[in-house]
Amino acid sequence: MSETPLPKRRGRPKTLDRARILAVATESYWDEGPASMGVNEVCRRAGISKPGLYREFGGEDGLTAAVLDHYWATVIRPSFQPLAAEHPFAEMLDGGLAWRSAERDVPDGCFFAKMLSAPVNLGPETAARIAALRDELRAVYQTWFERGLVRGEVNAAIEPELASYLLDTQFKTVQMLVAEGEPRDLVREQARLALACLLSSER
Repeated sequence: MSETPLPKRRGRPKTLDRARILAVATESYWDEGPASMGVNEVCRRAGISKPGLYREFGGEDGLTAAVLDHYWATVIRPSFQPLAAEHPFAEMLDGGLAWRSAERDVPDGCFFAKMLSAPVNLGPETAARIAALRDELRAVYQTWFERGLVRGEVNAAIEPELASYLLDTQFKTVQMLVAEGEPRDLVREQARLALACLLSSER
């Protein structure tokens, strides 16, 4: 009795390193902005072919959406953890401003903010991801502010949703100004002044 031969696999074996491609693409888009970084240059820097990248991500829209997810998972979500800790609101606010204006071993500015303000037409998958992630970010800020309300640490006259929008705007502004080369100390003090309205006068 002869054995039935296994069917041959079609196509070339998958050899792409997805994690490395995402790391290269994230740093490239973050550093230079989506308007200055085309998919051809990403392929060159990552050392892959354009057809290979398209097979892996389904196109440039799929790539930028995946890059957003990578940035969110490795940079943004870890920054949420301190906000859930039992620390005073004002202390965490200062810490958040310091972190966003500090010199770090990553490109200056917020990649998410760069995507939001990019003078390019984003694909539908990337646009949908941006909207969902922005909602998640503001929800985290709103929960943080509401916890401060319970403790009497923040201004009860400000609606939590409005506070979340203000925090989102000011944190992004800090990173954008730093990326433009503005003095970090000055940027930080301006943000503290803008956000002082959130703090309780009885703190």
